[in-house]
Amino acid sequence: MNQNNNKLNNIKNATCIIYCRVSSKEQTENTSLNDQEILCINFAKKCNMNIESIYKEDGSAMKPETRPMFNEVIKKLKNGVADVAIFAFIDRMSRNPIDAYKILQLVQEEGLTAVFVQENLILQTPIRAHEMLMLDTILGVSNYRVRQDNEKCKAGILAKALKGFRPCRPPYGYENDGPRDKRTAVINEKRANFVKKAFELYATGNYTISELANELYRQGFMYELQESQIIPKQSLISILKNPFYTGKYHIKQVDEYKAGNHKPIITEELFEKVQNFLDSAPKAPRKYNFKYSKLLTCITCGHCMTADVKKKHNGKQYVYYRCTNPKCNDRVCISETILDNDLKTYLKEIRLGLIPNKIVKNVLKNELYSHTQKLAILKRSKSHKYNAERQAWEDITRKNITDEQYIRGKLANINEKYGDLDSKIYVAEKQLETVNAKVSEAFENSLYDVFESFDTITKQKILSLVSNVFKSDGNRLKMTFKSAFRKIRKR
Repeated sequence: MNQNNNKLNNIKNATCIIYCRVSSKEQTENTSLNDQEILCINFAKKCNMNIESIYKEDGSAMKPETRPMFNEVIKKLKNGVADVAIFAFIDRMSRNPIDAYKILQLVQEEGLTAVFVQENLILQTPIRAHEMLMLDTILGVSNYRVRQDNEKCKAGILAKALKGFRPCRPPYGYENDGPRDKRTAVINEKRANFVKKAFELYATGNYTISELANELYRQGFMYELQESQIIPKQSLISILKNPFYTGKYHIKQVDEYKAGNHKPIITEELFEKVQNFLDSAPKAPRKYNFKYSKLLTCITCGHCMTADVKKKHNGKQYVYYRCTNPKCNDRVCISETILDNDLKTYLKEIRLGLIPNKIVKNVLKNELYSHTQKLAILKRSKSHKYNAERQAWEDITRKNITDEQYIRGKLANINEKYGDLDSKIYVAEKQLETVNAKVSEAFENSLYDVFESFDTITKQKILSLVSNVFKSDGNRLKMTFKSAFRKIRKR
């Protein structure tokens, strides 16, 4: 008790961050975000602490590094924004050891105080043995309970699947019917006609997937889930590959097909015929590798923007990116040319010469490791070759061998084994010199100067590495750098 009182005195008038989390409906009802917030705020007031910010998150803590709010808290704590982190319960902080270790590391190395209100646990360095045991025990039990519940849930799903009930939402053409525990898939006549016609038309072999989608629309089969009422190519492929329409489905856990309790829409013969056409259909090569693919997001809704290519009447092509989220109000669209110009301005701010020499040397050392190892091996081989030749001459002298053909053959075998090591060493040294020279030259430039010399795939890797925010509002690119690169940013 005295020890806790001392710890409380240490954190009076300190600045704190509060973090609350739920991951299920049950938790929301029992320990809601508001309930956790009240517990934490009351503790902070008790110690007269200044609350810097309150973070509330709805997400699972079983997988590390999947919670953006928690990651933001860690980032702030590392930057020294607050001296205390307050959690209502231990398992609201984390249920996996990796995220929990991040907090413990800040306690042990940065002087952070971690408070768990309900458990009346205050962690300060040095963390005592009984405190660590308590923390490990609660985290371990919490982790075990969640995993056990998941296993029970999966076992229940598997048991239901083996009885003929597909334990998920039925595909297009069916709808669920009946109470939740005995829900079955029944045919939706309108959608089922769409599915049946899609199979019948494709089985003729007269249509590609794109042509089939247009033909269905032309014949009056509307796909009401799409605004254009034309079924997307990938959705159509998913329908044509789904055996559920034949009255059976695949159970992944046991890798077998099971006859379902639902009525089929098509015959197995028609399904197999369609599969044969799908397997034999030529796979179109990817024509374009878009520079900002899977990187650029919509500034309005955060949805990943899709690249597209358009041709003008003069035959010239141009690339643009658009938000395809149907719920987005702005439906942002921007030309790649605008993105390129804006990106150039951003990347010119990163001066490679501002990267600390220690970091450059370490990175360069790792990158050149294979080359330096190769050079070291060649130099050792030169010593081995010298010793082998010396040993051969000693044997020749000791045995008084005068057969010149034998002597030449002996030395030739050694030379064949090691080759022209002087030339190989010279080439390896020149390679290292060239790489070092290119690196030195590169570090006199901005990131953009080097960026332009890379291929598209490498450019994508660079942008993924350096960018924190990479969004567009339709007029320009909005980009921010990760913290490590903000330090070498020169305006």
